[in-house]
Amino acid sequence: MDKNEDPIAAFGSAEEGNEPLKPYMDPTLFDTIDKQAQIDLLTPVFDAITLAGVDYDLKAQDSATGKRYTLLKNEEVIGVFIMEEKLTEHILEAMEKNSEDD
Repeated sequence: MDKNEDPIAAFGSAEEGNEPLKPYMDPTLFDTIDKQAQIDLLTPVFDAITLAGVDYDLKAQDSATGKRYTLLKNEEVIGVFIMEEKLTEHILEAMEKNSEDD
């Protein structure tokens, strides 16, 4: 998402519910981190990206061991993460560290 995009269009709305998060779900982990838990981990990340008001973006990419999440700012890689219980914490820390570095 960039500053010219509407955050609601990018990340969903009350009508769409959690549909925009589906590409970020890692079904290979549903036995250990179920769908709702993943939604609970991802939602604050997208809220923070939306509120940051800068060119942060989170890309999800399939890998042999599950999804990898790449946090970018202005197309520069800030960090690469996996879906786990501290995903939200790790991404928010990376965003905070990056904003301090600027």
